[in-house]
Amino acid sequence: MIKRILVLLFIVLFSCQKEDTNRQESKAFTKNQKQIIEWFRIAKSLRNKKHFLIKNYADSIQSLIKNESNDFKATAKIAYGIYYNSINNDSLSFKNFNASFNLLKDSKVDSLKISTFAGLGNYYKHTGQYEKSLKNLLNALKLSEKLKDSLMIGGIYANLGQLYLQKEEMKLAKQHLILAINYLENYKLNPHYLIAIHTMANLQGMNGNLKEALKIDEEGLKICEKIKSDNLKATFLDNKANCFMFSNQLDSAKYYFNECLKLDLLSKNEKQISDSYANLAQLAIFCNNDAEVLNFANKSIKIAKNVNYNPGIAKSYNLLVDFYKNKGNYKSALEYSNKYQSVYKSLINERKEVAAAEFKTIYETEKKEKELLISKTKIAESELQIKKKNTQFEILSLISLALITIGYLIYRQQKLKNKQQEQEFQLKSAIKEIENQNQLHEQRLSISRDLHDNIGAQLTFVISSVDNLKFGNKITDTKINNQLTKISDFTKATIIELRDTIWAMNKDEFSFEDLRSRIFNFIEKAKIAKEDIDFEFKIDEQLSEIKLSSFIGINIYRTIQEAINNSIKYSNGNKIYVDVKKMNNKIQIEIQDNGKGFDIENIDFGNGLRNMKKRIEEIDGEFEVNSIVEKGTRITILFN
Repeated sequence: MIKRILVLLFIVLFSCQKEDTNRQESKAFTKNQKQIIEWFRIAKSLRNKKHFLIKNYADSIQSLIKNESNDFKATAKIAYGIYYNSINNDSLSFKNFNASFNLLKDSKVDSLKISTFAGLGNYYKHTGQYEKSLKNLLNALKLSEKLKDSLMIGGIYANLGQLYLQKEEMKLAKQHLILAINYLENYKLNPHYLIAIHTMANLQGMNGNLKEALKIDEEGLKICEKIKSDNLKATFLDNKANCFMFSNQLDSAKYYFNECLKLDLLSKNEKQISDSYANLAQLAIFCNNDAEVLNFANKSIKIAKNVNYNPGIAKSYNLLVDFYKNKGNYKSALEYSNKYQSVYKSLINERKEVAAAEFKTIYETEKKEKELLISKTKIAESELQIKKKNTQFEILSLISLALITIGYLIYRQQKLKNKQQEQEFQLKSAIKEIENQNQLHEQRLSISRDLHDNIGAQLTFVISSVDNLKFGNKITDTKINNQLTKISDFTKATIIELRDTIWAMNKDEFSFEDLRSRIFNFIEKAKIAKEDIDFEFKIDEQLSEIKLSSFIGINIYRTIQEAINNSIKYSNGNKIYVDVKKMNNKIQIEIQDNGKGFDIENIDFGNGLRNMKKRIEEIDGEFEVNSIVEKGTRITILFN
């Protein structure tokens, strides 16, 4: 779903170039130039209708630009960039937009520069190079604001919202999307507005606000019907289907996935068709329909292979790994796991090739600059030969000038060489970092799956055993029934906590707001288990924006859990108080009860307290226990 909207966001940014277009049209264009401009407009207008025809117009423009200025040559590159992006060919998309960037260095046509910056920004966003993406999109925004074009400004803000959503920076994503929607309030029939609200619906769905997401999708679908844009309509149908699937309304999900597939088939976009079949295969897993899982997954793989769409192949292989593993068919699961690893390696190699192509482009640009300098030097030397017929003084002066020029060229050549070596080193370092990150991600996924498949399965068995004991033996004792119910409920809660741990392992960081919600959920469950204990939980609002690494966050969460569990089990108190607040540059957490307490000097710390202390020391924090007999116990945690 995110990939589909990325493509459409990327394409729709090449419209609304009002001021520059008007300025150009005020000139006296030749017949050839007018034809180029007309074909360029048609190529852009096809972006949401018949994108497969864009290349025909790009080829036509290319045939007319031989003797034209760089501005007109850039229109061909932009048209090709739009086309190759629409079919998800990242390498050729980058090649054409980068060529346009080089052609427009000295241009005064801001609208073409906006298209180029937006194209590069969305390419880098699509390939996960977020800093480069942000830099190019901000350049596009700056030029759009210079033109005072609300439509274009709104479109760029929509792109920035999508970028932050992809980075899972939800607050920034929402802020930029609200700006986009405000700028586009008077352009609701324009694709920019549809992109903005679709991204907002996507964000609401990811935050669990499915009702609000569906409401936005309905608005988007009505507008798509008015402007007859099947490509954009498919994005809203796809999002709507996912909302229904994850809210367990499976019949509705199936209907909308099939509607989305119909539109993909009409647009003849085989990569999108492959994704739609993969979505139907995922839905079939939810419905326990094995035949449809295999049918749709195999269709997705076949189509993806026909167009060398490795991300689509990898997605379906990974889906089949989980499918066969859940069925206990480990031989088939291993077979598809090996296929997935093979395709995954191919994807890594593709990224390396794109990075190498980018480096080559930079190198060739510098080489041309160097050749230009050498050419200028030869001209200077020729002029020196002519002037040798003048006075001796002039000859000596010109020789000196030649020596200075040669020295400068040597210095320049060495500087270029050093810069080239530095770029080669940076490229190798970047590729190495990508490989390390991928290895770390694979290790995380492996550990997560082991936890889910082994520990999760065992806990599920416990629940099943308790339920069989409860209902199979027809136990009538209310107390025993209540205890069995509590065991079952606690085991289910443990599974939820296990999923939280797996989630934390697979994230690089999460906010204090995430930590707040998990502590709150844990305390709510504890309230149900211990109705005679009064729980109080306070957290400083200043902490909501603070980000924690997954390592720190999980250690803090587990320590608080252990402290509350100890109070419940051993204190015999009737109140437990948790307070989280900011103190200067540190965060202080206190867990306190009013129970029986203990004599710290005459007690041997058990595993629980030792484990809590060790967790806090691992994050360079301070851990302190204070207890007074018959008055209670207080645990204090302090960390940066």
